[in-house]
Amino acid sequence: MNNIDFSRLLLSSDSLLVKIPSELYNQSISSIPQLLRDHIICYTTLNKTYNSLKQRFEKEGFPLDHLVFIDAITKSMEPAENTDDCYFVSSPQSLTELSIVISEFLNQHIDYVLLDSLTTLLIYQKKVDPVVKFVTKMVNTAKKQNSHMVFFVLDSKEHQLLIEESAMVMDAVYTVSEDAFALPQSV
Repeated sequence: MNNIDFSRLLLSSDSLLVKIPSELYNQSISSIPQLLRDHIICYTTLNKTYNSLKQRFEKEGFPLDHLVFIDAITKSMEPAENTDDCYFVSSPQSLTELSIVISEFLNQHIDYVLLDSLTTLLIYQKKVDPVVKFVTKMVNTAKKQNSHMVFFVLDSKEHQLLIEESAMVMDAVYTVSEDAFALPQSV
């Protein structure tokens, strides 16, 4: 599947699981938001700080005026105050808090919530069941708000159960490949 097919999939799916090989992860976390640059995006980060992502997106010329963040990692390392474009959650382990905050953002007419990543949630939760319950709740909430949820997950054998269980509640599953980013067009 090429970039044009992936763009169509992003538009047509209320919930999308994006399987990313580890060697394409860093490229993917920049390229996928670029495809959605004409939409209002909430980037939920569980493994990179808001400041590092914001600097990265600015450096890459990404328009930040349609982008807000939920950062679930910074507060676990240092104190952080919410800003106009970022809400800080206490940690990736706090699924209830994360769920509430994402739901509040969805109520504000966000087009896409990108969640980076289910793999990180599994590290903190230690079991697949709570992560899949969280995913199911977020998918249902997004559908009620006519928004889209895009979940990133590392595509590896050790995460296969998480991928299979999460895929059951998704509209679509996409596996990133080198050619996925050949034609960077927005959707």
